[in-house]
Amino acid sequence: MDTLLNQLDDNLKELYRKALDADALLDSLQQQGQAKHQRIFADNTLFQASSNRFMPYLGETAEQIAAMRQSQQFNTATLERVVKQLKQLHQTLASFRAVITK
Repeated sequence: MDTLLNQLDDNLKELYRKALDADALLDSLQQQGQAKHQRIFADNTLFQASSNRFMPYLGETAEQIAAMRQSQQFNTATLERVVKQLKQLHQTLASFRAVITK
């Protein structure tokens, strides 16, 4: 259990810096009149958050991991959801970086 939670925490740490950087870039683009999107994940069933920045989504995932750590138990559905959220954040941030660095 601790190993699994530590792996989830490592994913959060990796995503945290990327999300901060992406959100700062989105702020800059928006100030230039670009980045007029309403949400990062338009048709999403994985997240309750709805934001045009990455950090609220990462925060939601972090809260779920913290709740699992605190209770020292979780069901398979919760774990699957968290893993899918992390995967979607990794993929979207990688795609965002690829588009921006072109």
